Amino acid sequence: MKKIFVFFMTFIIGINLYALNFSVAPTSFKVELKKPVTQEVYIINNTPAPLRIETHLEAADSFENFNLNNDITVFPKMISIKPGAKQTIRFRIKPNPEMKDGEYRSLLIFKEVPKEIKTVITDNQNNKGLSTELTFITEVAIGVSGIKGKPVIDGTVQDVKAAYAGKVLSLQCNTISKGNTAMRINYILENENGNIISEGRFGTSARSGEKKLFTNIEIPELKAKKIKLILKNQDNKIIYTGTNSL
Repeated sequence: MKKIFVFFMTFIIGINLYALNFSVAPTSFKVELKKPVTQEVYIINNTPAPLRIETHLEAADSFENFNLNNDITVFPKMISIKPGAKQTIRFRIKPNPEMKDGEYRSLLIFKEVPKEIKTVITDNQNNKGLSTELTFITEVAIGVSGIKGKPVIDGTVQDVKAAYAGKVLSLQCNTISKGNTAMRINYILENENGNIISEGRFGTSARSGEKKLFTNIEIPELKAKKIKLILKNQDNKIIYTGTNSL
């Protein structure tokens, strides 16, 4: 007997991409946790068939103990959308008065409810047996973050390493956050003459404690050269400067 395997492909992204079965806008929310607030999310069906979509909440990475999962109410949690149509989902954030000052983050997940898997019997000269229709499931995560009171951005970067191979510069470091808000770390790369050759986002630290960051940057013609790496937080404060020979 032949075995038939059915695969479900799940996409977790936070962008409005019409190649997916449905798209979501806006793709992120940031609020002050002073009073209850209601936000709206728009879901668009990009397919020629009806879709059913369910929602739930998850803690963002490194925010397992500092999330808004218990403070957010989503309505409705399940929707049906006609082909090409748009529907609104609302969620209400009601801050817990016992929250300590700092940053809180959750992910609002929108997941397509899979349709029934169809198995078709084929019978022709070249192919006899069973075939199964693959189903691709779209799942989209958007960020919901809030700040209670005064945010404190404080932390250090350690064990910074740089490696260059195949026109790709690989950077990594350990971050230690000592405040109550994650550090959004940006990088600046300068050549030996002090000219900027690349800049952008390195990564985001944990809200508190340690976290390793990695990034790859495509830059040609760096072999056997020296570069200066500067790391800054979201307050534009320099938290690391170092020179590396590649």
